[in-house]
Amino acid sequence: MAFQLPPNITAQRLPMSSTSFQYVLHHSELGELGRVLANADESGSRNVTYQVYKRSRLDDMMARRKAIFEPLAMTLAAHIRQAAESRLD
Repeated sequence: MAFQLPPNITAQRLPMSSTSFQYVLHHSELGELGRVLANADESGSRNVTYQVYKRSRLDDMMARRKAIFEPLAMTLAAHIRQAAESRLD
């Protein structure tokens, strides 16, 4: 099963090191939603976390970004972990 983003969401994959990368998700109207970070450990499995983008303490769009981003981030994280596990088998 392939992971597919909604039409108004884009993702950019950026390397952070030789064993880690991040996906930065953008919404066509809200801008940056957040990022999904993936790091490989010594065994080759992936540790995946995500962060919702927050502009300031008074960011009134945070809840809206979170509602859109969180389900996508959890699905993308599951796909990253599953791909890492299938490479280990």
